[in-house]
Amino acid sequence: MLDTPNNILDKQREILFQKSIAERFLIGAEVIDFGRVVVESSIRRNHPTISKIDLKVEVFKRYYTSVFSTDELERIIQSMVKYYYSKHQTLDK
Repeated sequence: MLDTPNNILDKQREILFQKSIAERFLIGAEVIDFGRVVVESSIRRNHPTISKIDLKVEVFKRYYTSVFSTDELERIIQSMVKYYYSKHQTLDK
């Protein structure tokens, strides 16, 4: 569902396509980063003491629950946790 009028969308496209490819890439990267911040903030709001790895797992689940089967999700999550703890020998938050 779009709530932006077509003439405004056209103007946004015009402004965006006046930028260089590098500028457009950076804008895209910033949008992705902002989306991640929003997701992380939402998770932290409900779980203020969540550990770093649990936050990573919850973000992953939020993004990919509809992409992978339950078994695939669990295998990937186990790999994420194993990798994390292999690189971070302490239980940090």
